Amino acid sequence: MRLKGWLDSNSRVFMARDLRYIVKSFFPACGLGSFYDSGFLNNDKVQCLENIKRLYLEKIPLAYILGKEEFYGIEFKVNPSVLVPRKETELIVEEALDIIDRDNIKCVLDLCCGSANIAISIKKVASQCRDVFACDISAAALAVAGWNVCSHKADIKLVRSDLLSGFRSQQFSMIVTNPPYVESKAIDSSLRHEPRVALDGGVDGLDIIKKVLLQAPFYLKKDGYLVMEIGYNQKEAVNSLIERFAWYKIVKWIKDYDNNWRGIILKKTIDYRP
Repeated sequence: MRLKGWLDSNSRVFMARDLRYIVKSFFPACGLGSFYDSGFLNNDKVQCLENIKRLYLEKIPLAYILGKEEFYGIEFKVNPSVLVPRKETELIVEEALDIIDRDNIKCVLDLCCGSANIAISIKKVASQCRDVFACDISAAALAVAGWNVCSHKADIKLVRSDLLSGFRSQQFSMIVTNPPYVESKAIDSSLRHEPRVALDGGVDGLDIIKKVLLQAPFYLKKDGYLVMEIGYNQKEAVNSLIERFAWYKIVKWIKDYDNNWRGIILKKTIDYRP
């Protein structure tokens, strides 16, 4: 069977990006790179593809099937202990990197780090960031983060912490976070394979966002930044929360590729410490 024939017959099964990623990433990892030369699939190769399709049709994310995902041009190990890195979060990283470069920021925390994709992306691009930390409440997630940190030889300090509670007197120039923000009832079949602890933001999706907004001033330096991803429909609710806090200035709202509000940049303007 020709590769082109299999791809054509399954083009409606897979998202186009996923189909490209299978061709790009999976076969070399399995020692099947020779198909590029002939384009012919023997029975073993067809079986590999059919196994992938079977799992994919069970709504298992392709990243978990392959054990890896690309984010910001970098490949990360992932498994069901961590969220699958998504394109929308790359926009959050872009905004953070712009500020890091402009303000020469040297101390950054990736809060709720999962696979540490945000921290590693920042460390690789922003060489001036001397101190980069990444934390998560999940020991299993930190194990994945540790593998990625070692694999990319990134000088990042990993900390197990329930949000910011594990840092005591530490202060950062920037906190970047993709916190759990999905409404509990919205965690449906399409998300059932991903870790609930990294998704569930409570009844209205705002439980963890509220905690981050409350805790961050204690751990940000004056004029430090909080760069946070939010749900596509949460701008008004998050804005209402921010209005309660005198120590934040809204720098920018971030839109995603579908023109939805997907993140916010806040600046701590008051040296608020207990």
